[in-house]
Amino acid sequence: MATAYWSSVFTGSADAIWAVVQRFNGLPDWHPAIRASEITGGGDEITPGAVRVLTGADHSIYRDRLVDLDDADRTLTYEIVEAPLPVRGYRSTLHVQPVADTGGAFLSWQATLVPAEGTTASQATAVLEAAYAPALAGLHTVIA
Repeated sequence: MATAYWSSVFTGSADAIWAVVQRFNGLPDWHPAIRASEITGGGDEITPGAVRVLTGADHSIYRDRLVDLDDADRTLTYEIVEAPLPVRGYRSTLHVQPVADTGGAFLSWQATLVPAEGTTASQATAVLEAAYAPALAGLHTVIA
């Protein structure tokens, strides 16, 4: 098992960041590599079990399932059902926390995964972390 991780500090409040991040179907609003998202089954964007189909800017297709959405703790957990990534068993949590001394927010994005056959853990995590970095940069532009 391997872990991928990325984080960022925001000047906006935790509530403001959470209002954007909690939208399971809203990834195209802030991730530059995702151009479309559609909930295709399992409920709506706040119901665990909901499945979203993401279309990448390169026309790649990803299917994710919402595992948990906790407004009180500001966490969103999802798993990849199908994706053109070198991983299996991917489960990820985005967590938004307040920063007490600034009134800003801290967002962490962490995943556990199993590298696909022929892929090392460092290769698999590098691919994911390369996707997290521009996503959080995009979130900064939406929140600014």
